[in-house]
Amino acid sequence: MRRALLMASLVVVTACGQATSSSGTVANTPAQVGSGVNQPGQAAADAIQPVVATSEILVGKNRLALGLLQNNVPIPDADRTQLKVRYYRVKGDQATLVGEEAAHYYGDGLGPRGTFIVHPTFDTAGVWGLELLSQRPGKPLTTERMSVEVTAKGSAVPLGVPAPHSKTPTASQVPNLKKISSATKPDPRLYQMSVDQAVTSGKPSLIMFATPGFCQTALCGPGVDVLSKLADTFGDKVNTVHIEVYQYPFEQGKYVSAMREWGLQTEPWLFLVDRQGKIAARYEGGITYQEIQPDVAAILH
Repeated sequence: MRRALLMASLVVVTACGQATSSSGTVANTPAQVGSGVNQPGQAAADAIQPVVATSEILVGKNRLALGLLQNNVPIPDADRTQLKVRYYRVKGDQATLVGEEAAHYYGDGLGPRGTFIVHPTFDTAGVWGLELLSQRPGKPLTTERMSVEVTAKGSAVPLGVPAPHSKTPTASQVPNLKKISSATKPDPRLYQMSVDQAVTSGKPSLIMFATPGFCQTALCGPGVDVLSKLADTFGDKVNTVHIEVYQYPFEQGKYVSAMREWGLQTEPWLFLVDRQGKIAARYEGGITYQEIQPDVAAILH
């Protein structure tokens, strides 16, 4: 039920779920810390509605995906919109500004599911306030406020820990790639190594969990295409591994064991693993080559 609610609420944005409270209600929704636009009397239907498209927001550094909606659909000029995000530590009725940053929009290959990405670091668990200042072309500056719930621990493997040594099927074990990937035309390069082989190889690895044929957000196929493009760019300097989310036959919807071992409840997810086999970066939901390529290049130096 929780998964179904998450999918429904984010199908128009990009990721695979919003953070939820223990009761299953959506926690990362607008308006907990007040909201407002700079045009007095503006109809609520025309207001900008910010949406968090990340299922886990943790103490420490985060990759936070944000969408801007108007009339319940993504704004059409997101790629030309400037967005600044301010972070407030909330205690009772007091909100203290602790930082701000400009968001970067990534949308190549994602259509309307592109998102603004920021990388906040939260030092305490609890409710935090976000203030989003958006400047669209030819429109006045607007300000929206929302709250998010930051937790001490999530489900997915966190940054800095050793990557699980999952044993996943390879092309040498299963020559018919249609039995280990729901992609229309599986890229053989993505199934040459098992996860355990990749993360213990001494090379950086890109480990992607996605189900191109059955993705509920239509983001898995584009994500696997990005993984192939990264394989084109970096060759054998980086291991690229795709794990199909479901066991064959995929229609039964039974998760592969690696999903449980990596603590995943949604898809797609991409993990960047360093030479020491530790999680260096996590990307949930829609990804683009423009976002991931610099991170991979940096870890090679």
